[in-house]
Amino acid sequence: MLESPPLPSPPDRDAPDASPGARPHRRSGFTLVELLVVVGVIVIMMSLAIPAFNSIRGGTDFTSEVYSVTGAIAEARAYAMANNTFVLMGIQEVNGTQSTSTSPQLSGTGRIAIAIIASKDGTRPYQTLLNTPAFTGLNWFTSGYGSGTAFTAISKLITLTNIHLVDLQSATSTTPTTGGMVRPFPTDYPPTWPAKDYDVANTGQCTAANCFAWPLGSSPNGTPTPQYTFIQVIEFDPEGSARIIVGNPNGGENSVAQDSIPYYIEIGLQPAFGSTANGPPADETKGQITAIQIDGMTGATRTYRP
Repeated sequence: MLESPPLPSPPDRDAPDASPGARPHRRSGFTLVELLVVVGVIVIMMSLAIPAFNSIRGGTDFTSEVYSVTGAIAEARAYAMANNTFVLMGIQEVNGTQSTSTSPQLSGTGRIAIAIIASKDGTRPYQTLLNTPAFTGLNWFTSGYGSGTAFTAISKLITLTNIHLVDLQSATSTTPTTGGMVRPFPTDYPPTWPAKDYDVANTGQCTAANCFAWPLGSSPNGTPTPQYTFIQVIEFDPEGSARIIVGNPNGGENSVAQDSIPYYIEIGLQPAFGSTANGPPADETKGQITAIQIDGMTGATRTYRP
């Protein structure tokens, strides 16, 4: 029986090439100097890319929060129409550097809280208090409206960080006549003189008579102390119309609640960093800034950006 010849051994890669004229074999690699050069280039590129990345991320975060505000508006309006009831959407800005669990939250800049509540029985519980000098903080709170016992929460509290409510209609801002921020003035329907500024950040003219405390069941002037007291409130009725029941819930000269549907309600927004914002922009034609306008008659929203 014939035996198979032995298989040839694999070539020794480390053995020198014995062919004529062959150069000695050398293993390839990087020198220490080359590695240091590569690391240096990477460090330089990272130092240039990180600020740009943070700027892009900041713009993306701001855009996302603007969508959250418009989404909350749409949710409040849709619930009012679908359930044939009245819905209140409270908006409050607080100090962005404090913990979200702090109670009560300290007023300031940098974080926006939004709460949405609905009338339990579908009626407007404060209807008898409107357009009467008897509308004061006393009968509003003691009747259970301020503590929210006549309402039910339809969503969890919404908190948005690094964002600031800004009155874009203030004297320090100039409304542009060209570009994406061209929009109507948020005033009464029909217009009155002097025209009211229905900008939510204008607490002088947009302090709501139908303010409420959060969590529901707490009282602005009692115990337990609420975490939030929403004095900037937008109301949506069963037809989807939006309004701010303007008045001073603490009584006094402006204690009479004024109930009218405005042409537009405006929510001005700009980025904040911790508890700091740049204030009203001098130029609305550039930068990160947004104006959300709510049509008073229909409740529909439109967003304006440079």
